[in-house]
Amino acid sequence: MRKIYRRRLYFLLLITSFLPICFLIFNTIIYRHEKNIISYIYDTQTSCLNSSKNSIIELSTIPPQYLVVPYREFALRTSIACRTFKLDNPKKDTANLHPKYSKYLRGRFPYVLPYANVTFNDIENFYTKILIKKKSKDSIIQTSFAENITFENIPYKFQNGMWYPTGVTSIQRTALLVPLQGREYNAKTFLLNMHAFLRRQQLTYTIIFIEQISPNGHRFNKGRLFNSAIHYLQKQTLNITCLILHDVDLIPEDDGNLYTCERNYPKHTTSRVRQLGSTRGYTRYYEFLIGGVLLLSFDIYKTLNGFSNLYWGWGGEDDDLALRLIQQRMCVVRPSYDLAIYIGLPHPRGQRNNARYGLLAWTTVRLGTDGYKQIEPLTRIINIHQTSTLTHLKLDVNADANNSPSLNTITKSLKQQQQRL
Repeated sequence: MRKIYRRRLYFLLLITSFLPICFLIFNTIIYRHEKNIISYIYDTQTSCLNSSKNSIIELSTIPPQYLVVPYREFALRTSIACRTFKLDNPKKDTANLHPKYSKYLRGRFPYVLPYANVTFNDIENFYTKILIKKKSKDSIIQTSFAENITFENIPYKFQNGMWYPTGVTSIQRTALLVPLQGREYNAKTFLLNMHAFLRRQQLTYTIIFIEQISPNGHRFNKGRLFNSAIHYLQKQTLNITCLILHDVDLIPEDDGNLYTCERNYPKHTTSRVRQLGSTRGYTRYYEFLIGGVLLLSFDIYKTLNGFSNLYWGWGGEDDDLALRLIQQRMCVVRPSYDLAIYIGLPHPRGQRNNARYGLLAWTTVRLGTDGYKQIEPLTRIINIHQTSTLTHLKLDVNADANNSPSLNTITKSLKQQQQRL
């Protein structure tokens, strides 16, 4: 009997020793397979021809570089912010001035809400004729289109399509790009305020409105507007070094929110927004968001192939760009929450893009074939109107390439306008 019990005991001990080993081997195999699958999301060098080496991918219909997680869950749980970084901190140099050293930084920005009758000509006259006559920085300006304007008369000159601070040379040459369709009051309010804000930081800058006038209605395509405007900029002689992609309904509230591009990272500054007239205070958005205000160099924009051209209606295009950043192993930096604050102007909500989740699932597959490099035959610039305060591009974003006017014709018209300024 004792021999039988001993045999049973040895058998049980053998099983209990063997099971953990089997479990460990099984987990190791599964981990390696999962690692292989996940690595395809980020590995841009892997060829589709090599995917047959992985039996899980070989037996599935999932292509390489496909995001195999529920998108909403991924976006809400994922932060695209860099975990460790240092914002650029150059030394003070008036020949290469960083805005942190501007002598006109005052902290909170006193934004102005003009009357409904304000015109673009009013804003042009304000910056070219009215503000330059202001003697004391504490005096208040009253106009027919706005009251109690406290903007300072900061010395600036307009030359060859750009505004330059006098006495210093800015570290960057900045283009502020603003897509819109309608929202005329918001556009005028934005323009009136942003010139004063940018001058506090002594930036060299130009402001460009990119207006979609065709097709009309809910088929708004922000991605094509940005891609078209940057394609246009590359053919100019402005030598832009910093792109600011800016929503028309957001006005910064603190001039410590510096509008300069970082050397190594895109910068997202829309950390908190409070709606005009709301008592709810500031709203902090989900960490994956890069919409609102994004600053980046042309080289980074080109690496991402810009925005997708496929998003019609409201929603999805900014998250698509965020996925492109992840694809290229990039993250974004953000200023302090105390500084990256905005007032949101009221506006009607656009029609949602119901196809956005289907498009987002395939973002990493389309990166090289859908974006900035493919924009030229998709849109055409119908009109360019330039004043000292604004370059206004009007576009058909669903154009037949055969009907597009030549860029030479448009550029010639623009030069004639510049000569008249």
